[in-house]
Amino acid sequence: MHRWLPSAVLWILLIGILLLQAPRACVAAEDAVDRLQFNRDIRPLLSDRCFLCHGPDQSGPQAEQTELRLDDRDSALEYGAIDLQDVEASEILARVTSDDPELLMPPAASHKKRLTDAEVDVLRRWIAEGAQYQRHWAYLPPKRPAVPRADHRDQVFNPIDAFVQRRLASTALSPAPPANRQALIRRVSYDLTGLPPTVAEIDAFVSDPAPLDQAYKKVVERLLRSPHYGEHMSRAWLDAARYADTSGYQYDKEREQWVWRDWVIHAFNSNMPFDQFTIQQIAGDLLPDANDQTRLATGFNRNHPITIEGGVVDEEYRTEYVIDRVVTTSTVWMGQTFLCARCHDHKYDPISQQDFYQFYSFFNNVPERGLNGFNPKATLPSPLAAQRSETWKRQLQPLEARLARLRLPLEKWEQRLRKEQPSWRAAEFESVQSSGGATPKTLDDQSILMTGTKPATDDYVLEMTLAAPLRAVQLEALVDPSLTNGSASRGSNGNFVLTEFVVESAADGKADFQPVKIVSASADYEQSGYTIDQAIDGKLGKKGWAVDGNTKPENRTAVFNLADTLAAKTKVRIRMQHRWGASHQIGRFRLSFSQQAVSSDEAATLLATPPQKRTPAQRQQLTQLLVQKYGRPDVQSLLSQIQQLTAAINETEKVPATMIMQEMAKPRQAYVLERGEYDKPRKDQPVQPAVPEAIGTLAENLPPNRLGLAQWLVSPEQPLTSRVTVNRFWQKLFGVGLVKTSEDFGSQGEFPSHPELLDWLAVEFMESGWDVKHILKTIVMSNTYRQSSRLTPQALSDDPQNRLLARGPRVRLEGEMIRDSALAVSGLLDTTLGGPSVYPYHPDGLWLEINNRPGYSRAYPHQSEPVQHHRRSMYTFWKRTVAPPSMATFDAPDREYCVVRRSRTNTPLQAFVMLHDPQFVEAARHLAARMIEEGGATPQQRIEYGFMLCTSRSPADAEQAILQQTLEDRLTQYQKDTEAAERLLNVGVTAVDQPLDPVQLAAYTQVARMLMNLSEFLTKG
Repeated sequence: MHRWLPSAVLWILLIGILLLQAPRACVAAEDAVDRLQFNRDIRPLLSDRCFLCHGPDQSGPQAEQTELRLDDRDSALEYGAIDLQDVEASEILARVTSDDPELLMPPAASHKKRLTDAEVDVLRRWIAEGAQYQRHWAYLPPKRPAVPRADHRDQVFNPIDAFVQRRLASTALSPAPPANRQALIRRVSYDLTGLPPTVAEIDAFVSDPAPLDQAYKKVVERLLRSPHYGEHMSRAWLDAARYADTSGYQYDKEREQWVWRDWVIHAFNSNMPFDQFTIQQIAGDLLPDANDQTRLATGFNRNHPITIEGGVVDEEYRTEYVIDRVVTTSTVWMGQTFLCARCHDHKYDPISQQDFYQFYSFFNNVPERGLNGFNPKATLPSPLAAQRSETWKRQLQPLEARLARLRLPLEKWEQRLRKEQPSWRAAEFESVQSSGGATPKTLDDQSILMTGTKPATDDYVLEMTLAAPLRAVQLEALVDPSLTNGSASRGSNGNFVLTEFVVESAADGKADFQPVKIVSASADYEQSGYTIDQAIDGKLGKKGWAVDGNTKPENRTAVFNLADTLAAKTKVRIRMQHRWGASHQIGRFRLSFSQQAVSSDEAATLLATPPQKRTPAQRQQLTQLLVQKYGRPDVQSLLSQIQQLTAAINETEKVPATMIMQEMAKPRQAYVLERGEYDKPRKDQPVQPAVPEAIGTLAENLPPNRLGLAQWLVSPEQPLTSRVTVNRFWQKLFGVGLVKTSEDFGSQGEFPSHPELLDWLAVEFMESGWDVKHILKTIVMSNTYRQSSRLTPQALSDDPQNRLLARGPRVRLEGEMIRDSALAVSGLLDTTLGGPSVYPYHPDGLWLEINNRPGYSRAYPHQSEPVQHHRRSMYTFWKRTVAPPSMATFDAPDREYCVVRRSRTNTPLQAFVMLHDPQFVEAARHLAARMIEEGGATPQQRIEYGFMLCTSRSPADAEQAILQQTLEDRLTQYQKDTEAAERLLNVGVTAVDQPLDPVQLAAYTQVARMLMNLSEFLTKG
């Protein structure tokens, strides 16, 4: 019979066994932690000092003397570089410690530093541990790691904190306390919208009675819904996409790519999944259900510089454009330095030259040229403009409904006017001739359609004998489906220019025609600079009557009054002269005669067109004129609102042609280029589209084109895109990525500070459906992000760069954010979303400094409208050869090439910009006005208000005292020197607030300038 031990005894034995095993388990765990890792500890060392000669490319000074490869374990063992039986016999140790210059590695010719004793010890220890190699960490698909247990459980808000705390556990550092509410809302407002919180937003968050986590979550969700979120997220993407408003190179011609920029803003605001964001930008034109917006997205790969310089070799520059796409795509989505493989195999990463040109093949099939390579282009609507237009149309509907109720009185007014107008009779000509050889065709409605030959210039000559007296001639330019874009023109762009309209007469029985004087002319529409008066001025130049037919293809009417009445039976000849060129001739027209002169009133001209034949624009214009003549003030106000909204809608719907990607019907054959030179293709090395084998392969179900590439980039097995992208998000929030070298995830890049956290975020990103807002919310909701950024002496000593994340981020704002902050706190910021780029303050003459040929780099178009100066910085016109100076001073790139990590410098020029740039001086004046008008009755209250606007907190007593003393000193100064006060207040395009005392406003302006130069104003933390 079996005897069972009591359960209490069993528990004692079990605990004893566990206690005996515990020390051994701890030792094993410590050994695992202390064991060297090839990717973390050895690869960076070998890559920096050895791979130049003994790596993937083997082209360094010692490469020809050996076939040894230190990036390959078998090679290292075979050639004796590593001896696992006798560590000290390893040739690599002998070489790196040798005193013989002939034997020392790395050799002097490589210009690499000699290994330090500590580095030699690391190599020795690694060999002793077995010299285990690992595949490069970034080329392994990320897997979701288990979330570790944390010591400070109360400071773990989500898995991010657990990973960070495990890293901190091996140091003397602990997580910092939480940031206060003022600091937290300032930090997250900047990080999610690029703008500071308002005083009302700060007060609402600070006074919210809900628990901090709930109150903070509401703030985060509100910011993620803000339209400014999309603007802020897009700015970094514009750097990566090398977006600019000019084409670069020597002449730096202007271009219209802002419609693509608007697409990016809309994509971020609508939280487009990042996989779709990727696919549409790389291959939106190749999607089975491609539409205008997916085609517009492909502008990403047309943002590169384009040359227009005469004499360039076309194929050379076309090749450069394709290479630019390779480099940009590989950097943005893969964090790889592919450019190194343009001329030879990559020296550090397993990317061969053949890999480079296989990748090149994906982008080699655009029907483009090297010189003036702006095509293919398309006119595609901006999604932001469409949103604005729809909003205005909704506002217009009730106004038009009110106007419709006024239709009866309007009809009465029109009848009253029509009685005063002449009647028209369509002319039936006996002869119609074209000097350029066109063939006239008379239609049933007595209109004449010109067909056949399209000469550059043409005169139409029409003759007939009058059946009734003639005092006025009406010319109708009529649209026709057979003409360009359904317009009224024979020109290629749909516009016409009537250079001269001439009437001649010959009395009954006389053969000679004599000119008839035209005393006045009017038209229902005139193009700017091309008025109807120019068609009767007797000058056969490049002017005349034009009607914007290229953008507004509508029927147009002109009326010509003669000086005297021509009698019946008089022979009449009319000459319609078109001398502008490019076939800019009226393609279909009708001439009608009246016995009465026509009033020069605009309404009379419009009334000449029968009601059923008027265009919507003509109807609206006539209604406006009738109301102005007969209507009540309230009706006039209604029409004014309608006119303003209609004008805004029409302006918004003007869309320029923008560059997009297209695929050629027959792909170009690509080859490996000898040393990367366009004219040295290796005909024995043709290549087909493929991805680098070391990173992955295209699945069989993916097409071998850009669409297949895009789908591969966001496939679960692709190891880089998710890591690279979440790392860049982390960089945006913390100032530095978990991988510091966010542009390089290769061997020369930095090993992740928190590799498991990086993989957890990457997998979370993919499994969330590539939800950008979800991953950002996850990060900003973590305790790691919400910590105080206060720097303790121990943190300064142990982790000055905050790579261990024992405190919250404290980072200087980027140039655009600083400028936007100044506009925001001053109340000047124009928050209009999207649209063409604008021209804010700019140093005089700077553009012309680089102008080596008139007409190619014009003078900067200084603007007087405030809207040009107060839009967000991302809408500033970006000229590649002269980036906006104030933002360039704060390290904004020139956008010549892809940039995913900006430099961050501190220079005296930055202080100079903050103190003297008109943008900041004007903003300081308006901030001062806000302090006076909104801050309170006393200087103390006003200064505290301004301080809160600029720093999101109240000033300390010492700070308050300094600012009040400054105010008193400046008041004294400007009371003695009122001219200096006036000079200060007149900086900028906006007018001075007249009710305010100039001396007081100038003094507060100087205080405001101090506030805007505080470190806290320039920093988020």
